[in-house]
Amino acid sequence: MIRNLKIKPSDDWVDYDLKITLKPCYKCNQMCWYCHEYDNSTPVWTEDQCDVVINKLKALPPRFKKIFIYFYGGEPTLSKNWEYLHYQLYEKLADRELFIQTQTNMSISIDRLRLFLDKSVNRPANHIIDICSSYHLDKQLVEQFGEKMLLCNEFDCCGLCFFSTEIEREEQMIREFKYLLKLFPGKIKLKFTQYANLKKLNSDRYNELLEDEYLLGDDNGEQLEYRYFMRKYPKWEEYLEPGWDFIVNDSETINYSELMNRGIHYKLKYMHCKAGSKNLVINHDLKVYRCNDYFYQNIGGVDITDVCFDNFLSCDVVCLNKICTDGLDHEKYR
Repeated sequence: MIRNLKIKPSDDWVDYDLKITLKPCYKCNQMCWYCHEYDNSTPVWTEDQCDVVINKLKALPPRFKKIFIYFYGGEPTLSKNWEYLHYQLYEKLADRELFIQTQTNMSISIDRLRLFLDKSVNRPANHIIDICSSYHLDKQLVEQFGEKMLLCNEFDCCGLCFFSTEIEREEQMIREFKYLLKLFPGKIKLKFTQYANLKKLNSDRYNELLEDEYLLGDDNGEQLEYRYFMRKYPKWEEYLEPGWDFIVNDSETINYSELMNRGIHYKLKYMHCKAGSKNLVINHDLKVYRCNDYFYQNIGGVDITDVCFDNFLSCDVVCLNKICTDGLDHEKYR
């Protein structure tokens, strides 16, 4: 029984009164084999729709002084208005303390990235930019990816890079992982690829590994990559994200990767969740959700024009999700 779950306090995680996920684009241009999440036919916010969002955010209750703005997707930089949204936030929420993070696959051109960073130099002093990246094999040259991280570092906005594992290309993966580690020691973190029912892939390598009872686990191999690499390279524990350690039942501390491996994210339904009072997601279709998992599981969703933030963020909610992946950083309790 999970009685409570909360993120362990850490300087590696953002302190905020409110987290707002903005999804101007749900498209993705990389289409990794292990990802079935993104629909490339969905609409992208127009400039007028961006204005609707920004004007709505201007009406946030004054109690929300420290706000975590999280650009997510798909790939948010596929929106030509990604920069415009930043510039409007700098202007219209100048009095709020903002941590503005973009989760990106770094497919953005280096010239466009430089222009954005140049224009952002004069943003309000209480607005922090964090470019948080995801690296996937063979989507661009690792040298090009590293060059863009170096550019972000030049402007003091280089966040963590989450490096996706791939057992089938282990040698290439390790070679490119080491390349980025040499450039950015401390910034490169492992993101263990998850895939439900690996047998459906009909991969000789995965089928071979699924014969190992430990690697198969009781999740039909969904967390096989985590178990495989952590057994083979136990010292890789240092490449887990330190800001995503969780305290379970007020006693045990475990990292996000082990939390997923143990299936704890499946055991949180019907718990109270502070996402109700500290979190909202504005989706690509301009609907507002409690968290991304509510969108993924088609629970709720209110047109942005109908939302009153004072009411929407008035109290903790009872979580209705079958699985929690997006809102784990919000405290849960029975």
